[in-house]
Amino acid sequence: MRPESIKLYKLIILYFLSRTKQEITNAILSDFILEHGYTDYFSIQSTLTTLTEDEMIHAHQTRATSYYTITDKGLETLDFFFSQLPKDTVQEIDDYLAENKVKIVEDTTVRTDYTQISPDEYLTRCSVVERGSTMFEVALNVPSEESAIKACERFKKKSDEIYGYLFKSLSTD
Repeated sequence: MRPESIKLYKLIILYFLSRTKQEITNAILSDFILEHGYTDYFSIQSTLTTLTEDEMIHAHQTRATSYYTITDKGLETLDFFFSQLPKDTVQEIDDYLAENKVKIVEDTTVRTDYTQISPDEYLTRCSVVERGSTMFEVALNVPSEESAIKACERFKKKSDEIYGYLFKSLSTD
């Protein structure tokens, strides 16, 4: 990769993350960059790794995905080099975020993950996160990986119902 290309990829990612209010998944970032033909998947992953190592972005890993947010150092860097980001690229990012706002919120709000504790025990963690704040989180021990996967899938489908039930149960006498 040429240094100018690497700088462009970094600026695209930094600007993209600066325009959102929540953590963004690797899939969302990759989708935008690949859809607009800026580079290939492996270059994206390399750039994300470099930005993380340089502490310009923060990465949060789960079993299923990676989430990214921009750091203060990343914001400072973007501010300094913003004029080098082509205006049409800025417009493409802004348009993509506006057109995909609902999908982005849905993809980043409900989170699930599980960890094996022992051969017959898995801890499933399910949460709803909005604008970087955890609205609620549930942890549940289950007996198998299959049960953990099913619990995660069901939580994604029923998180609104679960939240409503828990809120009502905990806030009324």
